[in-house]
Amino acid sequence: MFTAEFTGINDFLVKSSQLLLKYGVARETRGYICYELPEPFMFKITEPTARLVTIPERKWNVALPYAESLWLASGRNDMDFITHYLKNMSKFSDDGIVMRAGYGPRLRFFNPNVEDYAELWNTEEHKSWTVDQFLYVVECFEKDANTRRAVINIDDTIKDELCIDGSLKETKDIPCTRLLHFTKNAVTDKLDLTVFMRSNDMLWGASAVNIFNFTFMQEYFAAILRMEIGSYYHIANNFHYYEDKHDMLKSIASVTDYMDVPYEYDKRFCSLEDFDNQVKILSREEKQMRLESYQYQPDLFEEDFFRDWYSVLFNKNCPVMDLEIKNPILYELLASKL
Repeated sequence: MFTAEFTGINDFLVKSSQLLLKYGVARETRGYICYELPEPFMFKITEPTARLVTIPERKWNVALPYAESLWLASGRNDMDFITHYLKNMSKFSDDGIVMRAGYGPRLRFFNPNVEDYAELWNTEEHKSWTVDQFLYVVECFEKDANTRRAVINIDDTIKDELCIDGSLKETKDIPCTRLLHFTKNAVTDKLDLTVFMRSNDMLWGASAVNIFNFTFMQEYFAAILRMEIGSYYHIANNFHYYEDKHDMLKSIASVTDYMDVPYEYDKRFCSLEDFDNQVKILSREEKQMRLESYQYQPDLFEEDFFRDWYSVLFNKNCPVMDLEIKNPILYELLASKL
């Protein structure tokens, strides 16, 4: 097994690129050549809030992980939303309407049916027989502060593996992430998060959205559970990059001047209900940004955590410089895109 420890996402990018270039083995998969580590890769990030990619060679889409984080937290899998921020996501939808294996419904509306999560996953009728795995995590910690049961499952065997007739599922989208495990560290008492991936593309998965999404989740769960943010652990059973991204990987691997600057928001929300109320407002405003003329309204949010989240989405839809951004690294990133 390959193991490593990184400070933040920039450190991960540079050193993982070097690792793949040195040890990656070429193999054909689905008609493409990819280079993958020959053994599983487990790494630790010591500063999970240092999640903003500032290495220009990566050409990072700063709006995408914020948009996807909202998509996940609100339990959605609709293509109208996510393709607005990344058109290529349409390649992974079976019907062009929803992302069949989108994580959102699995996180917030997990259900035992064989049918895939469809367009009407969020109706009141459907909610009555679903499981909110966010609430499950909260209740695990409320019952036992040292719980080892706070696991969120993304894998849904009954939907993902086989058809009703027993044949292998034919689909463009099988979840790469299998589970998330929240634990209180026995030494620091801080909230750690371990994520297990069956397969992980270094560029368009791990560094584009995965590390951001999951450390972002770790941060808001720490606030909900009234804990400090601990370390982030990531296990990729197959860690790889595709041949056509070789030059980008080489350019990232050669970077020597980079920093990882952690930034933790001063958060006052301390319950899942508080968090969800703010997410509902953010979802409502994001929809209006996309569909009609829209005025910037940062005062809708009392907390900088949500105000910055909102401002990134506004900047994507209505690019302007005069934004209220608390995180200075984020402000510089948005300014560089204008």
